[in-house]
Amino acid sequence: MPAQRKPPAPVSRTADRARRPTVQDQIVDLVVDMDLDPGDALPAEPELMRTLGVSRNSVREALKGLQALGIVDIRHGYGTYVGTAALRSMAPGLLFHSRLAVRRSNPRALRDIVEVRALMESGLIRRAARELSAEDLARLRAELDALEADGDAGRAGHDRRFHELLYEPLGNGLALQLIALFWDVYRQLEADMAKPRTDHAQVVRQHRQVLQALESRDPDAAAATIGEHFADVTARIDLWAGESGAGSGPARPEESAPRG
Repeated sequence: MPAQRKPPAPVSRTADRARRPTVQDQIVDLVVDMDLDPGDALPAEPELMRTLGVSRNSVREALKGLQALGIVDIRHGYGTYVGTAALRSMAPGLLFHSRLAVRRSNPRALRDIVEVRALMESGLIRRAARELSAEDLARLRAELDALEADGDAGRAGHDRRFHELLYEPLGNGLALQLIALFWDVYRQLEADMAKPRTDHAQVVRQHRQVLQALESRDPDAAAATIGEHFADVTARIDLWAGESGAGSGPARPEESAPRG
């Protein structure tokens, strides 16, 4: 039986005049007050108009803004639902500004993404070394075998899945969303700048070292191996930066990083 949701309560028009909450603010408060979960339907437009005491245009504009933030999901012909991907809305802005930096032969944007991922994963991998079950390790081993067998062509998918399998059992959904966000942006930038790729055998070897540290239940070794993995990624960024003359100031378009 579906959980009982709280009915929307009328929003006071006289409360806290100094702040004057926007219609977006009021809709967010309504979602929280109604105890809605991601994927749950919001009240229909007429009900929102009546509850908030605002016009249809105000409700629609507010919902469009909230959709851009990933707070709601507007499904035309079906209704409006609470958003399910909390960080998805960050990707376009992060990708846009990072691409501008790469176009100007500035490797800092790419280094920043790698640094944040390395900081996150170096902490999470310590937990993984202590908490992953034998079944979790078996799944990692199978994914790594597939990475080795499928060669360079299948690398991106298996590499990403391997990192997901490292941390999914830990139950930190926010960390997984952040890793996915940085992964998507990084891969797009990598394609834009034609960054040198690591030899496939080396990629497999690095991931096997991570897995071996986990199987040994050694948090320090696991953190060290994941650190070496990201240090290698940073070294390849620096190699590209040196070849392209990055860091010497704004580049003309013809001097910018090669595009994939």
